[in-house]
Amino acid sequence: MEEKKIVSFEEYKLPPLGHAVSGAVGSTIANLFIYPLDISTTRLQLKQDKEENEGILSTIKSIYQKEGGIKGLYAGLGSDTLATVLSSFIYFYCYTALRNVQEKLNTRMGKPTAQLNTAQELFLGAEAALISRFFTTPVSNVTTRLQTNGGNGGFRSTAMSVFDQKGITGFWTGYRASMVLVSNPSITYFVFEKLKAFYLQTNKKSSLSSFEVFLFSALSKSIATMITYPFIFLRTRMVSGKNDREKSEDEKVKTKGMVETLKEVVEKDGMIGLYKGMKAQLIKGFFNQGIMYMIKDYVATYLTLVFYHSYKLKMKAKLGV
Repeated sequence: MEEKKIVSFEEYKLPPLGHAVSGAVGSTIANLFIYPLDISTTRLQLKQDKEENEGILSTIKSIYQKEGGIKGLYAGLGSDTLATVLSSFIYFYCYTALRNVQEKLNTRMGKPTAQLNTAQELFLGAEAALISRFFTTPVSNVTTRLQTNGGNGGFRSTAMSVFDQKGITGFWTGYRASMVLVSNPSITYFVFEKLKAFYLQTNKKSSLSSFEVFLFSALSKSIATMITYPFIFLRTRMVSGKNDREKSEDEKVKTKGMVETLKEVVEKDGMIGLYKGMKAQLIKGFFNQGIMYMIKDYVATYLTLVFYHSYKLKMKAKLGV
């Protein structure tokens, strides 16, 4: 039904496109800051037994000294930024759109409030993440390869290497693990919203400060990461291509799936092997999510002003005001 009055600014909700843009901007800027942590985390997840004790700072130092300084720490940045922008844009657009639809359904079903319950929050977050990962997994997989080999060869040659080794389906290697990992952003968003609501209600505040947005989003990401880390680790192992480069051409025909990779890791290192590099992943996720949400919050505030102004002009034209 078409609206018959102009809603106030306080009642106005930023449309999916606004959330998508603000999320993409926040993710891109955060990615530039934490990328050395990202590439170091990937390396730690692929370390052999003799290198296990190396920490994230020593890994960053090693990459800097042996792989061309700053250039080595940002190997694969271009493709990773593309994957980050696409992933965030699609995720926030889909999540907001799906959330709006569900809130309308809740209202039509006669519920006292349009607010989503816990199951709906988690399901919609996972659904949005699943859609996002389908489109961004190919770019993410090429990025992981670039991070593993120090950026040698460039995006195109690395993509061709994936195709030569595994065919077109190779670009979606690890997607099954990603289907489990769709719970990561939904858990993150759910925990953030619950922490935010509890804090605002307890302290009788209407909004969070920039530091509070940073802290709550970072803590939420840490909780989600601890829950889903084994699958993050397995996905990295599956798509790195490190083992493929050490095999003969005949051995490359069969790519190990998630279950085979899981068995291999557990047989070699036990269950503790599934948590190799988790400390680095937590540090990376803490700062990445905190910075991303803090910037997204700023951008969303300004975009709301822009979108609301456009909305008012359109409504005045329709109503003849």
